[in-house]
Amino acid sequence: MALAALILLLAAGTAIPYVLARGLPAPSGSAADAILVLTGGENRITEGFRAWKEGRGRELFILGAGRDAKLANILPAGTEISPSDLPRVHVEGWSQNTLENAFSAKSAVVSRAYKKVILVTSDYHVPRAHLALRAVLPPTVAIPVIPVKSDWRRKGAWHRLPRLFLLEGWKYWGYRLFLLWE
Repeated sequence: MALAALILLLAAGTAIPYVLARGLPAPSGSAADAILVLTGGENRITEGFRAWKEGRGRELFILGAGRDAKLANILPAGTEISPSDLPRVHVEGWSQNTLENAFSAKSAVVSRAYKKVILVTSDYHVPRAHLALRAVLPPTVAIPVIPVKSDWRRKGAWHRLPRLFLLEGWKYWGYRLFLLWE
């Protein structure tokens, strides 16, 4: 009985970030100053690039792509960018985790005085990524979110569900505690 109660408590604790994330705004209205794609998950770059091509953001930042990343290698297959659009696409390779992604984004957002950026990341990663950006970006910057549907929803991938959501949920609380001390 005690073990069942502990498991229920652990699961409930990880569910809270996802409940809170349901209230995060989706992109609407005028185009954002930039779209921030946090790499590391399935289809994030594809979705961010699509949103940028649709005009939802003026600049596209692909954060955490790796030190040797080349734009041609990380964009969706068959994608072409006109030479006039190329200066609006930025690939950052030094950041290696969500918090470093946020600090990388901060340098671009602050130096360019952006007021609205769109966060693109996997659905399970939204609570922690948004928390990290909200903690480091100026409070005047709006951060709507495009959650990318993850592969865990695919038939036969159900075994990834506990790892993704439970682990991410507890990482969220770790970030929450860490960022409070900052």
